[in-house]
Amino acid sequence: MQRKPMKLETQRKILGYFFLIPIVVLLVVFMFYPIAKSIVMSFTNWSGMSDDWKWIGFNNYIRIFTDMPEYWRAMKVNVIYAIIATAVQLTLGFIMAVMVINMKPRWQNFYKVALYLPVIIPAAAISVMWRYIYTPEYGLINQFLRAIGLDSLCRAWTADPDTALGAVIVTNTWRYAGFTMVLYYVAMLDIPKDVLESAQIDGANRWQLIRYFYLPLTRGTTEVNLILTITGCLRAFDIFYLLTAGGPGTSTKVVSMWIMETAFQSYKYGRALAMSIVLFLIVVLTMLLFRFILAPREKE
Repeated sequence: MQRKPMKLETQRKILGYFFLIPIVVLLVVFMFYPIAKSIVMSFTNWSGMSDDWKWIGFNNYIRIFTDMPEYWRAMKVNVIYAIIATAVQLTLGFIMAVMVINMKPRWQNFYKVALYLPVIIPAAAISVMWRYIYTPEYGLINQFLRAIGLDSLCRAWTADPDTALGAVIVTNTWRYAGFTMVLYYVAMLDIPKDVLESAQIDGANRWQLIRYFYLPLTRGTTEVNLILTITGCLRAFDIFYLLTAGGPGTSTKVVSMWIMETAFQSYKYGRALAMSIVLFLIVVLTMLLFRFILAPREKE
């Protein structure tokens, strides 16, 4: 008996699975295995400097919740930073998107590139630039304040506990507001122009267009921006480390910096891994919480 030829659809499925094999292998080797290994080693006293370690159970996790107030002070910095930065970034990104979407095409192209450009600049370059802007003696902010006669407002912006976190928030907003704007801009392109033109013919002004069309029709994008910004702020490290180094004191020291110091200065990798996993769970729970809060509105 002759074997029936394999159907074309089945052949395509097999070929598709075949091409997925390298991706699966890479994910297992470089993602799933390190995560599993980190979880296991978080239950040990591994120093990170040798293969000697001892299983200590939940001691690292218990210590985080009972004997590490600095971890939760850093978490407080993360939360304050996330709340303020998210509110400012989403508001500014939405406003910029509305402005760009209503410009002429040639200006749209220019501002899309100009506003998105900070997103692709390395964090090190951004930190150097903004440290110069914040410099007390010759920084642009203090020079401007002196030029308009407000010398009393001049200060060392990144060295003052009252302004250091605000300085980081401003830098982060400048860096990522363009990303938020682009997401809103793409969502606004899907709004039918004839609907907006009909509303304008009926007498709708700019504020009414924003309130009744742009805001409700970009709600899904707002959710995406909200989750991306908050989770990004909770995991923040580079800007804080490069701009303020966690100072003055510990006023801008975030959780990621404590994890780094625990691992690479105190050589307590097991505890640092436990701190990382707790942070990871907080980020995931935060994301799921916002999904739960915003999901019912999507169904309405």
